[in-house]
Amino acid sequence: MKPGAAVARIPERRRAMDRRGETALDAHGLLIGQIACPAYCCTPDGAVRYANNSARRLWGAWPDPDEDGRWDGFKALFRPDGSALDRPASPAALAARTGLAQPAAELLAESVDGGRRWVVMHARPVLDADGASAGVLCSLTDISERRRLEDQVKFVRDSRAGFLQVLAHELRNPLAPVMAAATLLQRRPGAPGIDRMAGVIARQTRKLARFVDDLLEGSRIEQAGDTPVFKRASNVDEVLENACDVVGCVLSERGQTLKLRIPAEGQVRGAILWCDPERLAQALGGALLNASQFSDDGTAISLAVAVDGVFLELLVSDHGIGVEEGELPLLFQPFRKFAPHPARAESGAGLGLAVARSVSRAHGGTVSADSAGRGQGLRLKFVLPVVLDATVA
Repeated sequence: MKPGAAVARIPERRRAMDRRGETALDAHGLLIGQIACPAYCCTPDGAVRYANNSARRLWGAWPDPDEDGRWDGFKALFRPDGSALDRPASPAALAARTGLAQPAAELLAESVDGGRRWVVMHARPVLDADGASAGVLCSLTDISERRRLEDQVKFVRDSRAGFLQVLAHELRNPLAPVMAAATLLQRRPGAPGIDRMAGVIARQTRKLARFVDDLLEGSRIEQAGDTPVFKRASNVDEVLENACDVVGCVLSERGQTLKLRIPAEGQVRGAILWCDPERLAQALGGALLNASQFSDDGTAISLAVAVDGVFLELLVSDHGIGVEEGELPLLFQPFRKFAPHPARAESGAGLGLAVARSVSRAHGGTVSADSAGRGQGLRLKFVLPVVLDATVA
C-alpha cells in the first residue's frame, strides 16, 4: 500500500520473525488506519512497520522500515526541560524492553523538516497469542496549541503580577508620610474643622493601605500559590481583636454591627493556637469586609467561633445580596468581582476572599462558601487545624 493510503505497511525486506508475532503486529497495523490521531507500530527491535498518514504528517516523511532502533519517525525528541531524549530511552523502547505500557510522556518532537511540536506519546507492548512481545503500539497527540496558550497565559499572569507589585510598592511609598501628617493634625488644636479633616485623611489612608496590601497579596498568590505564614503560639482573642480592628471603621461608617457568637459552655476564649495571628486576622477581616460590602447599612453581621479538638471553626454570616449557586466556586478566584450592592459603589480589587483562601491553605485548613441565592445572604466557613490547647480558662 502506498504512503498516501490511510494506513501504510512500509515496504520492507522480509525478516525471519515468529509468524505468530507477525500476525499480532499485522492485526494492530490494520487497525491504526481507523484511528484519527497519529499512530504506528514498531517491531521488538524498534523498526517502524506500520503508520497512518497522521503520523507521517507529524514526522514529515516515512522512516526506513529496515532501520532497527528508530522507535518513531521523528528526527529527534526532547524532554520538557530541553534535554535530548536518546532513542533507547523513548517510551516505545521502554515498552518493548519492559513489556509494560508506559505512562503518557509529554515531549518536544522535531520532524524531518526541522519543525518542532509538542506531543504526548502513549506506548504499549503488542503481545502474541503466547504472551510474548511482538512489538509496540504507539499513539501521538499534538498539544502544541495547548502549550502555546498555556505559555501565553503564564506570560500574562507573570506580567500582571509584576505590574501589581510595582504598583503596590509605588502606592505604598507616600502612605506613611500622609498617615503621619494626619496623626499630627489630630494631636494639635487648630482651626474649626481641622480635626474633622484630619480624621477623613486618616480613614481614607487606612482604606488605601488595605487596598495596597491586597494588591501585594494578589501578586504573591498568583506567583507562589499560597500566602507565606510565620507561625507562633498565639490565642483566639488576639486573632479576633486584630480582625475586628480591620473591619471596625467600615462597620461604624455604615452603621452595621458585628455580633460575636461564642458558645458559653465552650473553651474558646484563651484557646492557644499555633498560627500566624496577623495572617489569620487578615483572612477573617477580609471575610468580614466582604460581608459588610454586600450588606445593607444598619444591618448585623455574625461571627461564630468554636473549637473542636485541634480545629478552630469560624463562620461569617450576613443577610446581604447573596450569591447564585453557580457563582460559589468562583468567589475565591483573584480579581473576581460580582454584581455590587445596589446602594453602594463598587470597591476593592476583588482579592479579599482569594487572600482568605490562600491564608487558610497555608495553615492546612479550608474556607468554603454557601448561599441560598440572591437576596439570601452568604456564609463563609473557616476550618483551621491550629488549636494547640483549648483547656485554658
